[in-house]
Amino acid sequence: MNSATRRIRALCPSQRGFTLLEILIVILIIGVVTAGMLLSMSFAGKDTELETESKRLLSLMDYTREQAELQTRDYGIFFGEHGYEFVVYDVRTGAWRPVGEDDALRERTLPSGLEFKLVVDARPIVLSADMEVPPQPKSDSAAISQPHPLPSVPRSADANSDSSSGSDSDSNADSDSGSDAGKSFAPQVMIFASGDLSSFSITMQRPTAGRSITLDENQDGDIVEKKMVVAGGT
Repeated sequence: MNSATRRIRALCPSQRGFTLLEILIVILIIGVVTAGMLLSMSFAGKDTELETESKRLLSLMDYTREQAELQTRDYGIFFGEHGYEFVVYDVRTGAWRPVGEDDALRERTLPSGLEFKLVVDARPIVLSADMEVPPQPKSDSAAISQPHPLPSVPRSADANSDSSSGSDSDSNADSDSGSDAGKSFAPQVMIFASGDLSSFSITMQRPTAGRSITLDENQDGDIVEKKMVVAGGT
């Protein structure tokens, strides 16, 4: 090896790769920066889970409204504090029932940390924490709590039987009433076959973070999603 070659190698030292420690440091820096960005977005009022669930409910309500008009059937939504289920009025049985034939309208439970607040006809509605379907009120005083009147329920043939049957007739009526008690209920929000809706406002919220999104009907009759509200901000 001549002196010229040695001189060139001395001026241009051989290149070396990154060490494992250097790579780990770079990864750590990227992780810290990413975490900072996510935290800043969260503090700015972003809540992807809340936004996703709100948009899903809005889409399902629009879909159900279309089905109600196409099928000329009354639908409704039964809300619990942590979930909801779409129901349909069955004219054959004269009762509301879950929409078992359409999986999109099945019962849904909100992710942990989210809950509902419902207002119907400008009145707050107390929601069940376990999605238990309440019995339909029978007395006039109890019927006041219903946001909208139910479609007329056809009377059964047994109800028109001769009253002379006495105690036997009464016991049969009580038995029928008891067997139908589990399915005799009314949804809080109605979606009528005409396309009309109950006057409602449903708010999905995350109380621990003070974030909420409200769905209601605008002046044009469309269901709209309002901008997320953050406690202490907008």
